[in-house]
Amino acid sequence: MVIKGIVNILFPKYCPGCGRSLDQAKIILCLECRNALPLTHYHQQDNTRLIDKFYGILPLDQGTALLHYHKKGLAQKLIHALKYRGQKDIGLWLGNWLGQELLTIASYRQISAVVPVPMHPDKLSSRGYNQAAIFGRALARSMQIPCLEKLLIQTEMRKTQAKKGRWERWSKKQTFALNPRYAHLISMCSASKNIDHNNVLGIPSVKMLLVDDVITTGATIEACGKILMSELGASVSCASIAIA
Repeated sequence: MVIKGIVNILFPKYCPGCGRSLDQAKIILCLECRNALPLTHYHQQDNTRLIDKFYGILPLDQGTALLHYHKKGLAQKLIHALKYRGQKDIGLWLGNWLGQELLTIASYRQISAVVPVPMHPDKLSSRGYNQAAIFGRALARSMQIPCLEKLLIQTEMRKTQAKKGRWERWSKKQTFALNPRYAHLISMCSASKNIDHNNVLGIPSVKMLLVDDVITTGATIEACGKILMSELGASVSCASIAIA
């Protein structure tokens, strides 16, 4: 206890939502911010808003997001701390949270694997980690299914999307591809449920959960989802930390 107290003094931890000091290292948010989280409850209420976002573009099986994303809101602060301040524990906490909830829903228990949206190698090297993968790993672990982190690759690095307009974001659709060494990754799902081994492509067909940190226009999910569907014959659902 003495050592923990010294650590808290030397390396104080603050709530990413309001900046208050947290008295325990394992706490992610203060109680006030925790209670103020803008939860969507999409998966619990069978809300189709996220699926409707891709109507006529990408035939998603299911779609959910844990939080509503608003400019200068609590979800934005959490994701900013995760992406730019190295607070990976936020992604782990949110992924575990959502995973535990999805595990109680029969339709989501049919998912065979989690696929995080990839990050270009140069950007990954600069940042040190892919926030979508951090979230995806925790989500997969809670759902007790594989996380195929390297199934997709980003072939072209673009500048941050935060200040780009809708059409500029949609222009990024061709910057993703299937990893040419994907076969051994797909085999990780061979023991999972809901595999169609008679798929016409000769590849076991899986129900995949494509995950990202924030869904705004949906361009990234569309691009990656179409690859999984067209090249692997997979059925795709998606989940994110937040939706704008």
